[in-house]
Amino acid sequence: MSFKYILPGAWELTQDEQYELFSLHAPIAWQQVAKSLAQKRVKLLGKGYPSVPVYSLDRIISASFPRIVQTVRHGWQRPGVPWLLAAERAELFDLPGLIKDWLREEFSNYLGDDEVESIFDKLDDSAWQWEEEPTIYPLQLPAKNPYNIDIRFQAIPDYLAMKFLEKPQVIFGWDNQYQLTFYRVVSLNQGAELMSWPPSQVPLIKNQKSVGTANISFVINFKLQTVPWRNQPIIYHQLSIRRWITEPKESLPYRGVTAFIGDNRRWLDGKSQPFCFIPLAIKQTMTSQGREPRWPRAISELLKINDSPLPDPNTLASEPVYNWSAFAPDPIGIQAAIAYDTRYRGDVPCLPGVSPLDLASLDRAIQNLIEQENFPVRRVGEAVKKSGVYLPFWGTGKPQKKGSKELKNPDDLSTPMLRSKIAAPVTFSSSENSPNTILILWETKECRDALIAEICKLLLLLPKGEAKTYETIPGITGEETIYESPYGCLHIKTQHVLDLTQIFDVDNPSVAGNNRQQRRINLMDKRIHQIISYLPKPEGLSGALIEIKPKPLIPESDPKLALRIGVMQAGYVNQHIHALTNRKKNGEEYVTKDAPNRVQRAVSDLIRQFGILPAPLIDTEKDGIDPNMWLTCFHVLRRTRKTTANNKAFTVALMVRVNPVTGTVQVTTPYLFATQGWVVYPEALGYLLNEKWNPDSSADETSSDISNEQQSGDIRSEQQLLSKFVTDCLRDCLNTPIADEKLERVLFMAEAQNARQMLTWLRNPELPANDLPDEFKRHMTESEINRLLVVRLRFGGGGEVPLGIVKGSPGSRISKGGVFCWQDVCDDKETALYLSLRELLNTEQGTNTLQQKQSRLDNGKLQAGNPKPLEIAIIHHPGIERDQLACFVHNLRGRWPYFAHDVSLPFPFPLATLAKEYAVSARDVVEFVDLEDLEESAESVD
Repeated sequence: MSFKYILPGAWELTQDEQYELFSLHAPIAWQQVAKSLAQKRVKLLGKGYPSVPVYSLDRIISASFPRIVQTVRHGWQRPGVPWLLAAERAELFDLPGLIKDWLREEFSNYLGDDEVESIFDKLDDSAWQWEEEPTIYPLQLPAKNPYNIDIRFQAIPDYLAMKFLEKPQVIFGWDNQYQLTFYRVVSLNQGAELMSWPPSQVPLIKNQKSVGTANISFVINFKLQTVPWRNQPIIYHQLSIRRWITEPKESLPYRGVTAFIGDNRRWLDGKSQPFCFIPLAIKQTMTSQGREPRWPRAISELLKINDSPLPDPNTLASEPVYNWSAFAPDPIGIQAAIAYDTRYRGDVPCLPGVSPLDLASLDRAIQNLIEQENFPVRRVGEAVKKSGVYLPFWGTGKPQKKGSKELKNPDDLSTPMLRSKIAAPVTFSSSENSPNTILILWETKECRDALIAEICKLLLLLPKGEAKTYETIPGITGEETIYESPYGCLHIKTQHVLDLTQIFDVDNPSVAGNNRQQRRINLMDKRIHQIISYLPKPEGLSGALIEIKPKPLIPESDPKLALRIGVMQAGYVNQHIHALTNRKKNGEEYVTKDAPNRVQRAVSDLIRQFGILPAPLIDTEKDGIDPNMWLTCFHVLRRTRKTTANNKAFTVALMVRVNPVTGTVQVTTPYLFATQGWVVYPEALGYLLNEKWNPDSSADETSSDISNEQQSGDIRSEQQLLSKFVTDCLRDCLNTPIADEKLERVLFMAEAQNARQMLTWLRNPELPANDLPDEFKRHMTESEINRLLVVRLRFGGGGEVPLGIVKGSPGSRISKGGVFCWQDVCDDKETALYLSLRELLNTEQGTNTLQQKQSRLDNGKLQAGNPKPLEIAIIHHPGIERDQLACFVHNLRGRWPYFAHDVSLPFPFPLATLAKEYAVSARDVVEFVDLEDLEESAESVD
């Protein structure tokens, strides 16, 4: 069924409310002591920031006193600036001791107990006092105060959450059979969170058979968001689930556990309060017996004073259902639970996400509150469909009959680059990036033979002549065979992996280093050099497929990163695959059910790393766009570490451009553009590997504890550098013909969450309307301006894009996706905002998915089938209708030929985001979650 309208989960206040908040200032002497300790630590370690690490303190104080609405950023740095703004006042008798315990835990390990304790003599406990009178803050306007404190992004969600909790029961289910009661979850992150309690026991039903139960809670989030071309921010609501671990363990189930502690006592002064949940991190602390889990010292000591101790972390691990109970009307006493996390190595208790019916149920509950309880909000507009009939760009293969055991014709596969008729000719079509060699590093013959067979099937290859033996160093040999197809030839080399994939012995005392991470770095360096010496010297563009061992229990012992680095430094882009066989309990070996899929994926991903794309990539009939247009995108990767040469770190960002007529991919960075211009994709991956990355960096790193001086200096200069880099790249594209001498259009796209810290004009308040940013215009000619199309994207992660429900049909889905124009959201009718919904994956359709009349509470084994919307903001569109360009950008989500369906971000973004596989170094802290594994589970091939 085709649906024309969706209702965004977006709301605005209908009346201005006054919020009274009490202020608490950090006394100057306490500020000076904390600042002194921070500076001494930096001086001792030679790294870090000399400002007070208030972020860790804020988390502790919010746990001890839930009615804090906001902590003010400079409250520990500048005299006169309040630190806490709270809806009510708590007794402060125990606050000085809490802060001293925090200072001890933060600094004693570095400076010593005596150094920290001696400085406490300068502190006066009685200096902590609330302001006598509250300050009145309006909710709909930025407050006028000397410190520019804007409380709206915390206070409005807090206000709505408190109003919602006046009627905390919500009915879910097609027959209204599930009544859930919600309680507050304390957080100083922007927004307000509510969680249902006690947990609901959800049946796990697979193939119409019960296979167990899982315990989950529904989670509601209210968040205030700015919107392009709208003066007033909007409230978005989101609905998700939190899954609980209930199986007893001897130790905590994964590293970095955060427990949810429910209590009806205020920890700071022991007074009664409405029952709420406090997320508390459990730290691993070194003791004489080794690493032991500990609660934050300040919280633990505070609760001992108030005679309300937390359960020992090991006790919580062995009793994860800690004091859970069904209660009425309100829960009492401490209850605790551990949430499931992807780092947990046990069974997934329940699939993530809620059903469309659950979203409709919450939407109905909000509407009922508006009508019956004068809930002070109203919906902001609705979205109308603009895209037409869905047309697969590369066509669809012949569907296979359900239950058929016949092998599917490769040219009928859904993923374009798994079809031989597409992959074989395009792989050898360009002399610039056609592969010369594929090296297979194998441990089992089954894996080696399956990979060779898949390569030959996909690329239509047949062997030419006999295999030849080669030797890299004495005793290390392999075999080489030349294969031919009607389109070109390929050398396939096979070599036993030997001990290159052996896990690291990070607990070996003979290895240099004081801990596992340090020993891992030393073992990594040794393994990388070993890999380089073992492999044959590549000739031309080369790639490797590596059979690796299962992920070890100790994350630091995983050698996968060493293989990525070492094999690339030897001259091979590389893709990894686990063994295709496993063993039964009786020792019998068998081939795993997913083996063919994993072999397809490995070969396809290697070809993707060569930068091979089918062409053309734009069709005038399907897209309504002239194909002679550069497709470009900007993506921030991560930061480098400071070097002895200039002692400055900098942000590395990619510009990717694709010629849609030829399928040529080129990439550049600020350094590459200045020295070499644009380079082919695999060459750019190799460059990324040679950067000296900061192990603590990522594209979305925060700077909450960085001083203003550092921000205004380092970051501002980087912003200027990257803005000039993007401008120069776009001008180069605008003056480089696509096919003939005619200069064509350029489409430039950037994703807001990733890029706005560097390209500041992407932020909503500065976003140009039907115009280019000044950073572009001042360096461009009129001809260039008139040929440049600019689009800003924003993905649904982090709650920055509203959820959507089908209007008039609760529980329905828009299976084929589409692009919708959001009506009445922008202040000016000359601007418009679009929401793009991708088509549902195969695993999100049919009986795999929760049906229209089903709630997540009905079955935990079915897919939710709720793809997050993508926000599309058309900034500059000379010569093209706004709706037309939005539909084209939506179409580009289905233009990634290495996946059967739409992807999260439109093409060519996947080329940029997947480059992160090579933005790594041997010094990186081990990832708890393998990013490749997450992508495989989310976007697997046929």
